[in-house]
Amino acid sequence: MKKFELVVSKKFRLLKFLQDNVNGYTYSNFSRALRQKDVKVDGKRVSENIILQGGEKVEIYLPEPKNALDIYYEDENILVFNKPKKIEVVDGEYNLCDEYFKQFGKKIYAVHRLDLNTEGLVVFAKSEEILNILISEFKKQNVKKYYLAVVSGQPHQCDEFVDYLVKYENFVKIYDKKIKNSQKIMTKYKLLQKKDEISLLEVEIENGKMHQIRAHLSFHQLPILGDEKYGDTKINKLYKQKSQCLIAYKIKFCIENKKLKYLNDVMFQNDFSHFLNFFHNKGV
Repeated sequence: MKKFELVVSKKFRLLKFLQDNVNGYTYSNFSRALRQKDVKVDGKRVSENIILQGGEKVEIYLPEPKNALDIYYEDENILVFNKPKKIEVVDGEYNLCDEYFKQFGKKIYAVHRLDLNTEGLVVFAKSEEILNILISEFKKQNVKKYYLAVVSGQPHQCDEFVDYLVKYENFVKIYDKKIKNSQKIMTKYKLLQKKDEISLLEVEIENGKMHQIRAHLSFHQLPILGDEKYGDTKINKLYKQKSQCLIAYKIKFCIENKKLKYLNDVMFQNDFSHFLNFFHNKGV
């Protein structure tokens, strides 16, 4: 736990005072601390959102802040985060957009998404103009996203799958032919390493639909290790994995727009050594 000590300068509601004066935490973090009586005002524990008059000493105990803002690249137009697991890109109680705003006071716009438990590179625009340019470039397939996935099964040296995806509330299903409400998807891979029942694949997708890589590989008997929704329970238990071994490790820009064409000369590839280490030790 981390202790913060503050002196109130003017009249405030307690939660508003904490929100304005303690960085790196959300409103719900402060509310939870208050409910758990981890807040003291002038040495007395409080559990209600009282009005502070000014001059009081406030103490609050909070968990160590999560290090969400691993900024891989930044310029005047874009940000690229190396997103860890357990944080959303946008929405949810704990997400990159909110964390960046709390730290820098500036709004950013997500160009694409990664699942909660998928780590890796994700691109944000710093303005709506840049957001619209990048969305257009993504749609034209001028931005290539590459992933590493540890799978079980028997992959070929390379392959390309074309099927159809239907999105439901919190999961997707894959079909080998077009049906009502389905969207055509393409997922291709090449085999990088193999050891026992698991293999390391480099994966590229054109569409980027929800859970596409996870569901599509599983549909073709190559479930991602640790994936509790689409994966192989037996293999997950054997390797003691409870979240998917999937990382967005490389982005390649082939931008046409003059304003962002400079990005074509930048290498966007993060460290993925922990995926390689997997093949020397059973478990990540």
